[in-house]
Amino acid sequence: MPAHPAADRLEAHLQEVGLRPGDRLLPERQLTARLGISRRALRAVLGEMELQGRIWRGVGQGTYLGAKPATARRANPAAQASHPLAVMEARMTLEPAMASLAAIKATAADIEAIARAAGRGAETSDQESWGRWDGAFHGAIARACHNPLLLAAFETIEAGRALTDWGRLRAAITTKPMRQASALEHGAISAAIAARDAAAAQRAMRAHLQSVQLAIQSEEAGWNDTPEPREHADGHATTVEPVERAATRRISRP
Repeated sequence: MPAHPAADRLEAHLQEVGLRPGDRLLPERQLTARLGISRRALRAVLGEMELQGRIWRGVGQGTYLGAKPATARRANPAAQASHPLAVMEARMTLEPAMASLAAIKATAADIEAIARAAGRGAETSDQESWGRWDGAFHGAIARACHNPLLLAAFETIEAGRALTDWGRLRAAITTKPMRQASALEHGAISAAIAARDAAAAQRAMRAHLQSVQLAIQSEEAGWNDTPEPREHADGHATTVEPVERAATRRISRP
């Protein structure tokens, strides 16, 4: 976390009270009074910590130190039973509307958090980091709607991503070309929200999710053709099915 007076004060407070992962932080009003900072400054620091996975926030539950526990992600049986394509169908229904609403209701801090997550995602060079910042980006948009019911629906869908075959699919479809294309799409969504252009934000989110949906459908279909090489971090190459090539071509279209 970058050096910042509010961040320093919060860090000192956490060390002083000895909070451990899973412990609940004080409510915002009490924290701002104890730390002597504004609520806006506190929210900016908490937002950065959430993007880093150091805290998590539950709807109507407060803010907790550490990563979100698996028990919280398993709470909804619908999430456990959902196929990845069902998860995408739900995302296609909900998230474009949320992007539109975020363009209307987002605060300056929300817009900054969305842009920061989009930017950090664009800078990543590996799948794990990309997955973390991709989740942070979509989560920041959900929170920018300032609607607990929509946030709860979003978190249920996110639980479906954690509990289905999403991990296998992510490893298969998030090639470097796809990550680059998705980063550009995230940038377009972020820019539309910052410009308060609700219609453009909705269109950009829908186009982004359609790209992801197509990649998943292609991978699930298991089409075969001439393999193409995939470059690994250590420089060696293996082959992958051209379904990824088709998906990334579709994803890269304007």
